[in-house]
Amino acid sequence: MTPNDDERTRAGLAAALAVAQSFGLPSGDPRVVSDRGNLVVRLAPEPVVARVATLTAWTRRDPSAWLAREVSVASHAARRGAAVIPPASGVDPGPHERDGFWVSLWTYLPCSSQRADAVASGTALARLHLALADCPAELPWLTPAADQIHDGLAALERADVLAAGELKELRAQHEAVLAELDGIGGADGVLHGDAHPGNLPLADGQWRWTDFEEACRGPREWDLAVLAGNFSADAPTALRAYAEVIGEAPCDPADLAPFHRARELEGLVWFLGMAHLDPDRYAARARGRLAEFLGS
Repeated sequence: MTPNDDERTRAGLAAALAVAQSFGLPSGDPRVVSDRGNLVVRLAPEPVVARVATLTAWTRRDPSAWLAREVSVASHAARRGAAVIPPASGVDPGPHERDGFWVSLWTYLPCSSQRADAVASGTALARLHLALADCPAELPWLTPAADQIHDGLAALERADVLAAGELKELRAQHEAVLAELDGIGGADGVLHGDAHPGNLPLADGQWRWTDFEEACRGPREWDLAVLAGNFSADAPTALRAYAEVIGEAPCDPADLAPFHRARELEGLVWFLGMAHLDPDRYAARARGRLAEFLGS
């Protein structure tokens, strides 16, 4: 049995405050910034934000590994001068375990509600890739397409969320997309993993990448497909902006098709997991996406 939203939020907030207390951070005015896949809490008055793996932890075998990779990659990008929201300074950013929750600590920067357009997003992604070119972190291959889907399907099976036929078909589709991606050549690089505009806030007056939990190694086309998939008709504009900074010809959108297919499956599995944990918010969309994906 999974805890309800209020119980999960209270427990996650208590874990964040316990971590803050362990570092002597005054946190008498904690403010919940977001409570979706993760609980994000500003530990006011300190300029520190705690990210608590709540719903996301349910879909992953080892939540601490995802947060550790996130801190490592974001730290390297910040050292290289990339526009990112950096891990907290002056304290160990983690991840830290408290009462079954994993918590990482980040620098608080005021964010605008403005959303990056295609040009700003493509430019920012290219600059991030350049900054990560020499990142020494040991990262798995295409974590979103491989581990995120595998672990998510395993969690759905444990919770008996899907019919046996549905689960079998999704696993078959996963094998197919992995085989397709494995056959694609090209140089691998360090990727953001979830490079959509929602993870590119205007923070302290600059477009800055955040949420590196799915950081991995793989073809740059993965990040480009994720980005382009959020701009539909403006996708070529984003790809051209990226190419101008990188100094190469724009990617052919047709070359991104295998990555789009894998991303679609990842999104579906994620929605199904979130629908199990938070049915009021996600259930209707998740079942609709499943029916569409399975053609039923």
